[in-house]
Amino acid sequence: MENSLLKERGVYQIYPISFKDSNNDGKGDLKGIISKLDYLQSIGVEIIWLSPIYVSPMLDMGYDVADYKNINPIFGTMEDFDNLIVETKKRNMKIIMDLVVNHTSSEHYWFKEALANPNSKYRKYYYFRKGKNGGYPNNWTSTFTGSAWEKVEGEEDMYYLHLYSKYQPDLDFHSEELIQEVESILTFWFDKGIYGFRCDVISSFYKNSLEDGKKAKLGDPVGLEHYIGVDKNLEIIQRFRKNVVDKYNGVLIGEFSFATINNVPRYIETKALDTFFSFDHVNMIQTSLFKNHVNPKVLKRELVKWQENVNNNGVYFENHDQNRVNDKYIKKGFYNPGSKMMLTLIYTLSGVPFVYQGQELGSFNYPKRFYKFKETNDICATMIFDSLKKIIPFRFLRKRFAMHISRDSERAPMAFDSSDSYGFTSSGVKPWQKYNPRAKEANVKDEEKDPSSVLNYFKKLVSLRKENKTLCYGDIKFIKTYDDVLIYTRSYNNDTILVQANLTNKNRNVSKHISNFKLKKTLISNYTDQNKKLRPYEVIVSKL
Repeated sequence: MENSLLKERGVYQIYPISFKDSNNDGKGDLKGIISKLDYLQSIGVEIIWLSPIYVSPMLDMGYDVADYKNINPIFGTMEDFDNLIVETKKRNMKIIMDLVVNHTSSEHYWFKEALANPNSKYRKYYYFRKGKNGGYPNNWTSTFTGSAWEKVEGEEDMYYLHLYSKYQPDLDFHSEELIQEVESILTFWFDKGIYGFRCDVISSFYKNSLEDGKKAKLGDPVGLEHYIGVDKNLEIIQRFRKNVVDKYNGVLIGEFSFATINNVPRYIETKALDTFFSFDHVNMIQTSLFKNHVNPKVLKRELVKWQENVNNNGVYFENHDQNRVNDKYIKKGFYNPGSKMMLTLIYTLSGVPFVYQGQELGSFNYPKRFYKFKETNDICATMIFDSLKKIIPFRFLRKRFAMHISRDSERAPMAFDSSDSYGFTSSGVKPWQKYNPRAKEANVKDEEKDPSSVLNYFKKLVSLRKENKTLCYGDIKFIKTYDDVLIYTRSYNNDTILVQANLTNKNRNVSKHISNFKLKKTLISNYTDQNKKLRPYEVIVSKL
């Protein structure tokens, strides 16, 4: 059955530098991950996705790769990685690597050779172009703001393309030799024993042309119509699948930037990708200046749109690029039931469940004013701050906006206990990024002892999905109800499960909306007693 492991087991994402420090340097590492495999096994994790652990200058926290076939010394050695594979296999776990090949680091030897020698074969691995009329080669802009072109020092009127920072030059997949290089990278890690890859910005590998882009809507880069999900892009992914991935019975997960219900389906229908990430349901707060809470009606609209129109969704609300669920979707005072409700959606909606380290605890964003702009480690935040000088003259407003979009909150060190170092490292060691004091409310040790904790609820939820094929493979049908309440059924082989989820902090009476259903028993709920109305953030999963 396709996607059986992904759909039944779900995926747990680890951000290695923030997960567990084994050598007291304030940075998480591979040995730290190995030391916590028993914990992960105890909560039902069987597939682990690692954010990049390759050699990198870490300007974009590993998403700027300088060597695809070696381990960043921050995280340890290749021997440590091999031991990780051995230890995960002992526990029937699998490892998914993060593949970042839309671009490399400017420190990668390919790019260094391309800069040093215009006649080098590596020049064809990147987009080097002459400027036009005394300006850039075209009008494309970077996702991180500003021009997508950077001047090459020492060469008259020569530029290179970067859809992200200037330290992340884009690779040119018109080059057959480059494609073969990527296939060798895939093969190298599959031979190491991994299960597959999560592919960073997979939708923009191939640039159809370098013509000027049309005027873009607010927040979008100029030029994306020339590279997002174009035909040749799909062909390249299919080639990776056929030439490498299928030979290892592996999986490919795509981060599909600027995904729409029109440009994603063929990647799933042709089995180029096993599942994918879209962004409509998580990026909504970015469209509203300084607003940190998502409208539940909009959340429902976007979830239903994707669930009804595209198969094999990657179902998630948090990752290394997305703020924590608490404060974003849940009102103050309801964090416990709210976190449980959002986790229940992940494990009962159609598709592949993804959770991010700490989400099983109901982790929080940094408290306001606790984490300052000068402490940010996010290149995106600093670049946007700098680019806003001409638009926003007031420095404090630029700081506020930069921190609004900053990805630091979700990257804070993992909390395994409530000690001064939160079990992340030894006492007195300064972590690479500031601890989040709200971990006093959400940490492994305390939650393991609390029967009503988010962690213990999560364990039950994972078991429920594994025990019910209907939640893994069932068809989904949404029931008409309030605009801020989700009611849906999952049906498979004459078995039907009903899910009721209140996305608000208000009571909602849905009895008339489910009157046609005969409830057999409750499988799981985030409230311990029954009520005639759905209470704030209440979720009930029932067998019919």
